[in-house]
Amino acid sequence: MNIKLVVQDNETGKIFDISEIVDTISLTTQMSDQAGKLTFNYQDDDNIKLHEGSPVYLKVDGVGMFYGTIFTRERTAKDSYSITAYDQMYYLKNKDTYVFPTMTASERFEKVCKDKQLKYRVDDKPSYKVPGAIMDNDTMYNMVQDGIDRTLINTGDWYIIRDDFGTLQFASLNRLKTMLFIGDESLLTDYNFKSTIEGDTYNQVKLIKENKETKKREVYIVKDSNNIKKWGLLQYFEKMDEKANAAQIKERANMILQLKNRVVKTLKLECLGDTRVFAGVGIVLGISDLVKEGIPMNKYFMVTSCTHTFKNDYHTMSLEMAVSI
Repeated sequence: MNIKLVVQDNETGKIFDISEIVDTISLTTQMSDQAGKLTFNYQDDDNIKLHEGSPVYLKVDGVGMFYGTIFTRERTAKDSYSITAYDQMYYLKNKDTYVFPTMTASERFEKVCKDKQLKYRVDDKPSYKVPGAIMDNDTMYNMVQDGIDRTLINTGDWYIIRDDFGTLQFASLNRLKTMLFIGDESLLTDYNFKSTIEGDTYNQVKLIKENKETKKREVYIVKDSNNIKKWGLLQYFEKMDEKANAAQIKERANMILQLKNRVVKTLKLECLGDTRVFAGVGIVLGISDLVKEGIPMNKYFMVTSCTHTFKNDYHTMSLEMAVSI
């Protein structure tokens, strides 16, 4: 395994290859508003000067895994430095106010990236037009994710934004599927399975619209009576825009119920490392012990969180999978 960790002094421009002096390297990516996070330790060296804002990149066997910026330096009495760096996703935490016209989620993404001078690319363009919106005092990430969520609810098509070695990427999850197999006698060293209806499960959807003309509240409800009997009432509630018509509201209610009316199953895996894996990627699972839990063999599942660890020339990864069925 060839690890190349390179940093640059952002004050002098001098570049340092510190691959041979670092201890443990950890890289975490998540399917959320959290930026990709790289941490590593090294012994103090007078010849190496790093500062907040210094660029850093990590390549493993020639694969670019991280490109970002140092945000935190910690020093101990043992002359050891601990470094934390984040990728470009960190800058989507910035808040602002935007008035978005009707546009696709990828167009929202492009607008934000251009305005904030972030390097980006769009690999897949959804056709669904997200209704115009005023988003006040919100993060750049939430503004883009709102468009992605609305696209998912209204079309069933799922997109993601992530940092791909220094470039923010807008892509369909279908693009991120791999042929990698993890399971019985393949990379897997341990696992933990969990199923729950707590938090993000709903068996009734209630949408309302205030009708200013009639001065009455219009209520739309869809439900799954069988699951209400099994789990009790778990209601999703939302106020709709007054411009939405009855057909649009009913369609949205049915789509939400279809997405949320399920048991949420999660799976944590401990594995030998593979550089193809990051949050959002699709892998094939095959764990025979979990077939009785409703997780079939040889089926694609999505990685929601991924932590790679490199230590003593040994590469492992901890994965969280989305396995709702």
